[in-house]
Amino acid sequence: MRKLLVFVLAVALLGVVGDRVAHHLVTNEAEKRLRAQGLSDPSVEVTGFPFLTQLLARRFDQVRVAGPALTRDRVRAKSVSATATDVHVPQGGRVVVGTITARGTISYTEVLRQAGQRGLTLRRASGDEVTLRREITVLGQTVAVSARGRVEADGRRIRVVPRGLQLQGGGAVSPPLAASLTDRLSLTYPVRGLPRGVRIDRITAADDGFVVTLSGHDVTLSDTAAAARLRQAPLGT
Repeated sequence: MRKLLVFVLAVALLGVVGDRVAHHLVTNEAEKRLRAQGLSDPSVEVTGFPFLTQLLARRFDQVRVAGPALTRDRVRAKSVSATATDVHVPQGGRVVVGTITARGTISYTEVLRQAGQRGLTLRRASGDEVTLRREITVLGQTVAVSARGRVEADGRRIRVVPRGLQLQGGGAVSPPLAASLTDRLSLTYPVRGLPRGVRIDRITAADDGFVVTLSGHDVTLSDTAAAARLRQAPLGT
């Protein structure tokens, strides 16, 4: 009986070791693929035990991804993290994720560059507002105009709606001029590269940029090339 117990424990230990080795190999390969896709110094964590059972089924309970910076589809973000549940990676077809939540920071400089808003500056005013400032020329005179802008999520876009316009020195803006200035200070930034079904839940103004929180349900990876790369990873071989 004692020999049988030792044998069972040894087999169980080997199973745990093999499970962890498989986990290590797969996460390393996933990190390599993510690095090639623009995520710097990525870390991947697959939760759930046993891992080998998930590997054979090609369906993972929860996958967590994080990295200090991401450059993809002309979008640059930092402090990127994402959690996906019920991740199905079939041998054929597209990768499907049951739920996904993600978070990242897009700098003010990046937003202004992508939006083509040269000369406009953004600074955090509060959690949901920024201060906008721009120099404009009115009747041959160049003056600075400032406003507080409310930060809003509009589907897959970041919107900044200015209000409370003021001229340099605290002067009031006349109603006829206000409409023109509002257009020149308004800002819309589409977050590119988001899979279908993923939308912006919340945008918060931080000192270094907009903190964007995303979520999605039953998300299909629409990038067939990326899906092919995932299927080529050692997830079931």
